Amino acid sequence: MNRPGRTLALLLTTFCLVAARAEPIIGADISHLPQLEAAGAQFYDHDAKAPEDLLRILKRNGFNRIRLKVWNEPGKYAEFPADQSGPEGYNNPAHVVEMAKRAQAAGLQVMIDFHYSDWWADPGKQTLPLAWRNLDAAAVSEKLYAFTHQVMQQLKEAGVTPAEVQVGNEISNGMLWPLGRVPEWDNLARFIQAGARAVKAVSPQSQVVLHLDAGGDNARCQRWFDAMLARGVTFDVIGLSFYPVWHGSLAALQQNMNDLSQRYAKPVIVVETAYPWTTANGDDQNNIYTSTGAETFPMTPAGQQAFLTALWQTVKAVPQQRGAGVIYWEPDFIPQAGAGWKAGAGDEWDNVTLFDFHGRALPGLKTFAQAAR
Repeated sequence: MNRPGRTLALLLTTFCLVAARAEPIIGADISHLPQLEAAGAQFYDHDAKAPEDLLRILKRNGFNRIRLKVWNEPGKYAEFPADQSGPEGYNNPAHVVEMAKRAQAAGLQVMIDFHYSDWWADPGKQTLPLAWRNLDAAAVSEKLYAFTHQVMQQLKEAGVTPAEVQVGNEISNGMLWPLGRVPEWDNLARFIQAGARAVKAVSPQSQVVLHLDAGGDNARCQRWFDAMLARGVTFDVIGLSFYPVWHGSLAALQQNMNDLSQRYAKPVIVVETAYPWTTANGDDQNNIYTSTGAETFPMTPAGQQAFLTALWQTVKAVPQQRGAGVIYWEPDFIPQAGAGWKAGAGDEWDNVTLFDFHGRALPGLKTFAQAAR
């Protein structure tokens, strides 16, 4: 006969086992897909003779998450030539809502990535939206809250509940420069708090992600998160970028994830990663990922597979099941005339995709999801 205490213990054990088996986030950032499709890009699954919807291919190969970046008013970027602004409109709120609906219809959950800029935001640039310039920090904070709330509300009305929402993209050096540029910690915290409040006001179940680029730099990550927590910033998930050519070794990533997940009691997602499958170039635009950095996996399809397997082993080794998943950045960014990182500029990422230059699935596409299990 079971005693009440033993029954409770068994229930708790069962609950913990179920929680430990939570499905890992197996994701792809495919923000460029609408631009690629409009230019005529096609994608083929392994050994397929006919092209298919990329979302269907990803789902079939084990992916469960789609990440989408949001720019405020692409095409109004002040430093961007007016005659080259077209494709960037694909990352505006309306296009993002449509892509989110499409992903959800395909059985994939969505992560939203607010850049809070009219164009790319990364460690080297965090340019204020044109409409927010000449405002002080208090006014920008209000604009940020309103914009975030508006986009989240549009997603809600479209029937989409994002699983995660990033408040800023690769914000190790801050965001909304110069107002929120590190060491302007108070302004940065104010901006993050405004975005997080807006997310939760519309979608309390969506997880707020704070995303740093410094996947292999534990000291820098500690300093950043300590500064935010000291100012009352709350969040749910730590997001890291990890490209070994820029962010160090897998061993450094492991040490950083282990420490951050325990120090702050938060799950960690590698929200951006990629690895080259070739040294060749598919168009006239120079590639930017031209070496393996701290890792020595060859720049071949087999080397890409080996890196992805090792990366997943690293994430799964984070204590207490806090290595929540991995998202591959733009596996679809194949060379396609009329598409590119800006209009007419071509593709500097075509040797780092999970599809070859003709849109055919590489072995790494299947390996990515298999290694997560």
